[in-house]
Amino acid sequence: MARHISFGTPVNDAERWAFALLTEELPEDYLLLTNVEIPTPTGQAMEVDALVVGEWGVYVVDVKGYIGRLNAGLHAWSLDGRDVDNSLSKANYVARVLAGRLKHKIPVGVYAPWCQGMVFVTGRKGEEILVEKDHGKLSIYTPAKIIAALTKEWGLTAPHKHAVTKAQKEMVLDTIGQVAVVEQRNNKIQDFIKIKCLFLQQGLEVWQSEYNPGGWTAPWLLKVLVMNQFENQQEAEAHEQKLRDEFKRMQSLSGCSCVPFCAPLINDGEQLVLPIRMPRGIPLNIFEVEQQSTYQLLEILRRSLSGIQQIHRRGFTIGGWDSHCVFISDDADVEFIDIKDNLTTSADIAQYAKAFLMLAERTRQPRIFHWYRDAAKGKTIDLDGIRCDLSALIDLGVCDTVPDHIAIERGTVIDHHYRLTQFIESTDRSQLWQAIHIQGNYPCVVSIYSDVETQWSSLSNIYRSLSKIYHPHIEKVLGFGQLPQSNELFIARGWAQGVSLDEVNNIQVGQPFNWFLQLLSALQYLHSVDIYHGAICPKNIICSQEKATLVNFGVGLDVAATHYASQYADPTLWAVEGDAEKDLYGLVASFIDSLVPNYLKGGSGADGIVNALMQYDKSWFGDALFDACLRILRFEFRIAPNQTYAEQLGLTETEIIQAGL
Repeated sequence: MARHISFGTPVNDAERWAFALLTEELPEDYLLLTNVEIPTPTGQAMEVDALVVGEWGVYVVDVKGYIGRLNAGLHAWSLDGRDVDNSLSKANYVARVLAGRLKHKIPVGVYAPWCQGMVFVTGRKGEEILVEKDHGKLSIYTPAKIIAALTKEWGLTAPHKHAVTKAQKEMVLDTIGQVAVVEQRNNKIQDFIKIKCLFLQQGLEVWQSEYNPGGWTAPWLLKVLVMNQFENQQEAEAHEQKLRDEFKRMQSLSGCSCVPFCAPLINDGEQLVLPIRMPRGIPLNIFEVEQQSTYQLLEILRRSLSGIQQIHRRGFTIGGWDSHCVFISDDADVEFIDIKDNLTTSADIAQYAKAFLMLAERTRQPRIFHWYRDAAKGKTIDLDGIRCDLSALIDLGVCDTVPDHIAIERGTVIDHHYRLTQFIESTDRSQLWQAIHIQGNYPCVVSIYSDVETQWSSLSNIYRSLSKIYHPHIEKVLGFGQLPQSNELFIARGWAQGVSLDEVNNIQVGQPFNWFLQLLSALQYLHSVDIYHGAICPKNIICSQEKATLVNFGVGLDVAATHYASQYADPTLWAVEGDAEKDLYGLVASFIDSLVPNYLKGGSGADGIVNALMQYDKSWFGDALFDACLRILRFEFRIAPNQTYAEQLGLTETEIIQAGL
């Protein structure tokens, strides 16, 4: 891209298009002066369309927007049979005048650069033009050859070819006069000084600039719309509206992390300018990931997540996920410079994950890069969970060491998130601890189970499914996994207020019935999504004043066996019963077992729990519910499709509403 200095305004679309082409295609060490005046010895100035100071010479270029067949001779020209001016003759005359001026200025021992005229015939933006030259060496070129003619030796008409030196270039500028002043004027927009053009395309320019009000400077980007360079008024207005919309978005997102600051729009009548503070760092496509430490990468990911969350919460999406539009600094700052708001939130998260997947994989933390892989495929949009995981890894400093075996004791940190605070109870195969979520500072429960290798597959499926659903009477699963260097499983759950069903001391009238209906609705939901508890017993039902919660899915088998399965269920029938029927059996048996005194049960075994049910007044239950519970305890109950459990157990709509369901 050449250094372009405009001394005046292009007089037509052909000049405007030609100058844009020359600026973009010529090498960066070329100087393009447009609509510049060449001083003559008499003091009169002659305006030329373009003056190109190049590698091999100084070219006076006359731009013509001729369309059709141009026949160019040494003396006369014709366009589609009509006589037109010989523009090359005029350009050569100006070139001789300039060469004469240069010869008078050069010091002794310095040669003047070669000056020659040249005609650039544009046609209709490079098309619909055919040039026929009587002499092949005439310097008349179409867009197909103009760049080569200006940059190659064969484009010179000089008998001896010498490269233009730096001193000769400075001499040309000195002859023109006030070039630096004009360039400074052109490159200054209010207090912003344009330094380097980063993008140029038909009326849209992006410039690297400095904000220089005096005494200090700051780097900025300028998005510039030159309104008269668009093909028509409608296109100019469409681009203007896009730039104004971008300004409104950035103003609406002011204060969000990862969003650069922008200044108010500048409109001077000819151009519309959006100043954006230069983002810190370098684009993602040239960011050296392999040079970063694990913690640096984790911090970059965490800050990028914070940014996209804040943007989404204000009702916008990013959309501009090209790697050159995401900047990362040495201090782990992340900035998005192309916020388009053109995607859905889910699609935006997927594009974000794709953009940062390489960084995530470089952390070598499975929990992190698996999330980015899943998110890139649209399988998850949980930003809160991954941000919490990143914070845990950073704050606890665990990435640079091989995980050791964890001793289960007070103060131990499980999965970087949960600190054990108080032992609750244990069995031969399990421990139950009260814990605190380190980042969230709220209470929770962590269960530890030993020798779970044989159950891992089924339990993993259960708890991954539970983590994605919600029901007010089902425990909230926070985390699930295997402890390092061991065959122990941990499950972290939300803290359920209350005590187990068999430890409730003061029972109010109607409470057990409400609890029963709540848990029945929970089982209805679980079974509809193919999740089965498998270990319902009084110890796995937590009751508070108004609420009952089902806990300890699948892994409470040892607890369940102690409290009802081995005592009451017929082992032969239990072995062949369906998972849903087992859960219903466990629910009914748990309530009967907990609410009937032992001396009324009539012994243990499969008949003991049935005898306990018979101690109740059938009218208190209602005939339908009593009969249904009896069939469940005898494994005679069969679940009917397309009918709720409450309806199958004979419960009325009034009873369901009174239970708060």
